[in-house]
Amino acid sequence: MKHLILFLILSTFSISAFAQFPLGSDINEIKAYFDNNVPYASAQTFKTSNGTNALCFTKVRVVGDYTFFFDFNGLCTSYIVTYDEKELPEVTRLFDKKYCRTQMDKWTAEDDAFDIKLVLPKKGENFISLVYKPMPADTYSSSALASN
Repeated sequence: MKHLILFLILSTFSISAFAQFPLGSDINEIKAYFDNNVPYASAQTFKTSNGTNALCFTKVRVVGDYTFFFDFNGLCTSYIVTYDEKELPEVTRLFDKKYCRTQMDKWTAEDDAFDIKLVLPKKGENFISLVYKPMPADTYSSSALASN
């Protein structure tokens, strides 16, 4: 029962966090939100392998972490939220209700603004990850459609 209550709190925060941090938000806005609303979270800034900034908020070890990735302008390009692997059935159920499932491990927002990819645990891990990324821009141009 304690796990369910913790999961519901984390899930609610995860869904409301997306509303607070739509992809494209500024790094300072995200830091300010966590400073004001999640005082028990620790923050760590680091550089990714390609030299961009990333920011990780840890609530309880690995489970419940939020990791935001930014472009060179300091805008969020994607983020990852982790959950305990035991919560997979509940995460799946909640995301099936909230988003449109497009693959076994992927959901898309109704407005096609972003998609969410489920990453299952690797050997020895005890968490699942949900990766939020913007949807790729439509590659069709009106002139290409008109010429067909």
